[in-house]
Amino acid sequence: MDLEALALAPLMPYLRLMRPVNGFMASVAAMIGLLITSRLSPDVDAVKVALLLASTFSLSSSSMVMNDYFDREIDAVNQPHRPIPSGEVGPRRALAFSVALMAVGLALSPLISLEALAIAVLACATFTAYNGRLKRYGLVGNACVSLCVALTFVYGASARRGIEGIVLLFSAMAFLANMSREIIKGIADVEGDKVRGVRTLAISHGPRVAAEVAYAFTVSAVALSFAPIGLGYVNWLYLPVVLVADVGLLASTLMALSSPTAEGAVKSKKLMLIFMGLALIAFMIGCAQGPMSLELFKRP
Repeated sequence: MDLEALALAPLMPYLRLMRPVNGFMASVAAMIGLLITSRLSPDVDAVKVALLLASTFSLSSSSMVMNDYFDREIDAVNQPHRPIPSGEVGPRRALAFSVALMAVGLALSPLISLEALAIAVLACATFTAYNGRLKRYGLVGNACVSLCVALTFVYGASARRGIEGIVLLFSAMAFLANMSREIIKGIADVEGDKVRGVRTLAISHGPRVAAEVAYAFTVSAVALSFAPIGLGYVNWLYLPVVLVADVGLLASTLMALSSPTAEGAVKSKKLMLIFMGLALIAFMIGCAQGPMSLELFKRP
């Protein structure tokens, strides 16, 4: 056991760079897109599912590693324990690792569908432009990250019948919620962002305004979360789970609003990730039993 741990030790910094939790959540979002469009049909091709999960995880991991490569100066101030600023992984090796992961994800995408290839190329172009330049431009950079998050649902849908209204709704909710979290992350990273000249909302207009805008995005996401019910896209199981997620997201954002400091923002963004994960569960189980009509709410 000790020998195995010793052999795996050099790989651990690379695993940390990939942020596998983010890759897992992205893969779940892609699966939700696939399951919705397949109507939870048991004849979903297992090979295509495996390709979708592997490609999504690889592309998500590539973006995470690339982010750490370009943010190494910021992380040296904000989070010096990360693999690159701590010296565990050299910058060139990190960049090569990111490119390799991207190549794997792109190579797998045409095996899913031609639409998947187009979406993968768009996502790669977006997160590369974000990491290389657009991050400096505040909300524009936040929108790039949030677009990539939203595209995961569409990516999954492209593996089956195509893009449908419910997929677009879930994508829009994910975009809005992630915009809120990205703005809050800017509050947490003010000192490091100043080093690189990143003009986040927290820097250009102050942490208080940034927290207020983040809260507005969360409120928008919560409001939109009721649209699938009114449109009959989901079953009754969706409602109690999404309500908990909604309340959690609102409370998490209010935490940053009540304490627009780096410490408050760090706690807020961590909690938001948990409740965004719960929202994914709501999306999943909401489509598990078939559509729900408004008539269910009218019964005594």
